Amino acid sequence: MMFGRGAKVTLAEILNALGGVKSPQLSHVDWQYSPTQLAVDSRDVTEGAIFIALAGSQAHGIRFAAQAIDQGVKYILAEKSPGLVEMDMVFSESDHDQLNAVPVIWVDQLSRQCKSLASQFYQNPSQRVKVIGVTGTNGKTSTAHYIAQLLSATGVKVALLGTLGNGWIGDLTPSQNTTLEVVALNRWLAYFADQQADVVVMEVSSHAITLGRIDGIQFKGLALTQVTRDHLDFHKTEQAYQSVKKQLFQDYSHQFEVLNLDDKVGLELAHQNRPSVSQISYAKENAQADIFVPKAKLYQRGIAGQILLSQQPIAFDVPLMGEFNLENMLCAIGVCVGLGLTVSQLEKALNQLKPVAGRMQCLSHPGQATVVIDYAHTADALQALLIAVRAHLSLPNQQLWVVFGCGGNRDQGKRPLMGEVAQRYADKVVITDDNPRDESPEAIVQQITNAMETPFTVVHDRAQAVSSTLTQANPQDVVVIAGKGHESTQEIAGQKIPMQDERLVKQAYAAYEANRRPL
Repeated sequence: MMFGRGAKVTLAEILNALGGVKSPQLSHVDWQYSPTQLAVDSRDVTEGAIFIALAGSQAHGIRFAAQAIDQGVKYILAEKSPGLVEMDMVFSESDHDQLNAVPVIWVDQLSRQCKSLASQFYQNPSQRVKVIGVTGTNGKTSTAHYIAQLLSATGVKVALLGTLGNGWIGDLTPSQNTTLEVVALNRWLAYFADQQADVVVMEVSSHAITLGRIDGIQFKGLALTQVTRDHLDFHKTEQAYQSVKKQLFQDYSHQFEVLNLDDKVGLELAHQNRPSVSQISYAKENAQADIFVPKAKLYQRGIAGQILLSQQPIAFDVPLMGEFNLENMLCAIGVCVGLGLTVSQLEKALNQLKPVAGRMQCLSHPGQATVVIDYAHTADALQALLIAVRAHLSLPNQQLWVVFGCGGNRDQGKRPLMGEVAQRYADKVVITDDNPRDESPEAIVQQITNAMETPFTVVHDRAQAVSSTLTQANPQDVVVIAGKGHESTQEIAGQKIPMQDERLVKQAYAAYEANRRPL
């Protein structure tokens, strides 16, 4: 059956959709009850919702039923699970009185039915708004945000679902996962559709594909950044990981796809024959791509060059750092082409492109060093970041600075490794506090510097570290501030203090400007 769009859905319709569930408790059910929403996560529950308790790999969702009831749940749909003796095995005595007041309806194979239930309950939202899925090992977040920026610059109303949060650009709600589970995903898509969004751009992780979080979603377009080795703890082999990425393009409905011809998986997908799907290719190296970069130059404050879009030239000069961000930009352009943007629209929109907060975010001010803010908080990520930024340095006596620290209550083994990376790839190293949490900041710094041989500076106060570094750095230098990215607080001894690296940099720039004004 299908729920009518715009109509209230009754509990009777929901149970019929689940196959006419039979339970002794159904005699106490209000068949005409209309829930306000469906929720799998008890933290998402609002007044009047139905809580769906699924059998998870770590715990059964019924364990969180009391929390859901506290937040206003009137009915619970719970998945029957082998070995689970319904209520008695999972609730303490104190929970029973509360739970007896709320009907718990047990359903066979509820997990498998969630995709169709959610889609029907929310009136097939992926058919009411254009959904773009972006996948790849790296670059999903930046690419998704670039797509949203380019479309927004041309008047398209765009929403985002991904790592940095869900919602509208500049007003994102934090997300638990890169890709939401299928019930929450349909709920968000329905909200965007009701708010008259034209396009929803969502990041699609390999976990989401494997675990069925996007089952039943109909995509307008799909895009691939690149596929390298990752998540082998989950997928076991690199081949299995690649197969999952291909599965998105092979098994899910979509009208167009954007593929990276410089990537092995992208090239393989480009050679597959899918007549109902139009392909748009991009590349930095492969001149056969629909979107190709014949020339590009990395410089202190970004990347400039020319793009050929089906042999039509587009000049660009964007404040993006790292050659890989050029690939992300090309991928975003490909999606916009698939959605119908013209060359003139794209050329104008590219001039407004900005880096994503905390992801190779480039800030500059006349007379001051350029700053790059990034979330890199492991040795590998810091190394890749510094190598990418150094490629932008070409002026005489130009130096690369790095300001970073390590979080407390986290992997201590990475600390000396990050110190080694910093001294190897940066000219000047300033060590400061990240999120010390419950550890001694002095002890963390000692571990970072144990293996360091070249000179370094320690400034525990992060604001002071940023300010003093920008005071010392020359205008042609580049300063990398790593570790916290877009985070808005610093955690010290159980307290979260408001602090954001971007704000610290802007404060330092403002102080410089104030000091240079004549009295």
